[in-house]
Amino acid sequence: MANEKNLYKEAGVDVAKGDQLVGWLQQDKHSIKHELGSVVSGIGGFAGLFRPDFTGIDDPIMVAGTDGVGTKVLLGIEQNQVEGLGVDLVAMCVNDLYTIGAKPMFFLDYYATGELEDDQFKGILKGIKDGLNQSNTLLLGGETAELPGLYEKGHFDLAGFVVGVVDGKKLLGPEKVRHGDKLVSFASNGFHSNGYSLLRKWHNDQPMNQDDLQRLLNPTKIYGQIPKLLSELPEDAFHALANITGGGISGNLPRVLPKDCKAVIKEDLVPTPDWMTNLCSKHGATFRDVEPVLNMGVGMIAVVEDKHFAEFMTLATKYDLDPVEIGDIQSHDGDAIVEYK
Repeated sequence: MANEKNLYKEAGVDVAKGDQLVGWLQQDKHSIKHELGSVVSGIGGFAGLFRPDFTGIDDPIMVAGTDGVGTKVLLGIEQNQVEGLGVDLVAMCVNDLYTIGAKPMFFLDYYATGELEDDQFKGILKGIKDGLNQSNTLLLGGETAELPGLYEKGHFDLAGFVVGVVDGKKLLGPEKVRHGDKLVSFASNGFHSNGYSLLRKWHNDQPMNQDDLQRLLNPTKIYGQIPKLLSELPEDAFHALANITGGGISGNLPRVLPKDCKAVIKEDLVPTPDWMTNLCSKHGATFRDVEPVLNMGVGMIAVVEDKHFAEFMTLATKYDLDPVEIGDIQSHDGDAIVEYK
């Protein structure tokens, strides 16, 4: 048997290395307990098992989401900084769950590459576990695929999948939004993981300095404080929440508004950091030019009941969400829109 050829390895797929890396992951004593349940099965099987505990939730509704990191992966590869991409992957998934008031429970990842590389794999997984710690989410399993021919050596793609739960009586969403509600920005810590095809084009056209490149590689902020914020507010205080991802403010905020509303935003109140403004200016772009693509310093936008506004701002500040009032909700005929003043 020792002289038999390893035909799959000759074709570019090293099954033994894949098994070794899964073994490395299994040796890590990751948490198996969660406030909403516990992991039943270990990593490495054909499926992951989770035993939920919804004690104290009157109307538990399961919530699921999936996302990736996009072309930010290419920038991470070019700069040899991949660990932060693991945080990005978790953030892009769990942040979507927070928008309806849900808590994430468990996460699975999919990592596909041309050729498995130990340092790259371990760096990404370390980033994923960092993101899971920040969001109080358990790693239930995942998949690693070696796909020579589909990906060049050194290149890879990432996808993530998250499952959580929300109390149906506490759902955030368009049906709660009212005319006169306040709009509150929660700060981003960069461009997160959206708009990187444009940002990389800018870099290719006119190379950016190292400071700007490092800012572009900042891992997406995880808004894990939002469930705590919700738990301390009256149920009628917090109406809706938009995650400002691809499509910018004008593309995402209308998704959480009813048809008879428009979000009126004062452009000069949007907390865009100077470095973002300067970067756009270097490439001949104004706020209005790139606002439909980039978050421009706004990671989330909360829609808040006016009478609870002061309490909301106090608690959001307590949880380091950097809240800034940027506008309000007004009446409008037709589909929801964003209007700048």
